[in-house]
Amino acid sequence: MRYPFKCDDDSFEGIFSEHVLEHFYVDDARRILQECFRVLKPRGCIRLSIPDVSQCVRDYLKAKERVESAHLAAECVRLLTQEFLHLSVWDFERLAYELESVGFVEVRQCGFREGSDSNMLFDLESRSDESFYIEGKKP
Repeated sequence: MRYPFKCDDDSFEGIFSEHVLEHFYVDDARRILQECFRVLKPRGCIRLSIPDVSQCVRDYLKAKERVESAHLAAECVRLLTQEFLHLSVWDFERLAYELESVGFVEVRQCGFREGSDSNMLFDLESRSDESFYIEGKKP
């Protein structure tokens, strides 16, 4: 995925990705998003599900408040940043910026299995508590 997709421009009506971009450094993730933009048809939709660093921080702070879990609070951060070979972390604002930077419009945060195209709602329930969902359109 670090190389150009072997697809023609304007080939697909939609792209769905769940828990993938965090396995790439930000510069590589940006190139992937550029390729997604290139291969989408005009008005095509991209839908991404990403581990939410904001939720990780909330979980960390909540754990720190409780005496019985304070010693494990840092585990929330370790799981997101070091487990599962993650190379980047994302929140809605950061990913929205990257999507808009490559040309996507109408970028918005969505809920679990909520979105503008019912054909793209493949979200895994097992990841719903740790993820945020974002969509954008190619003009």
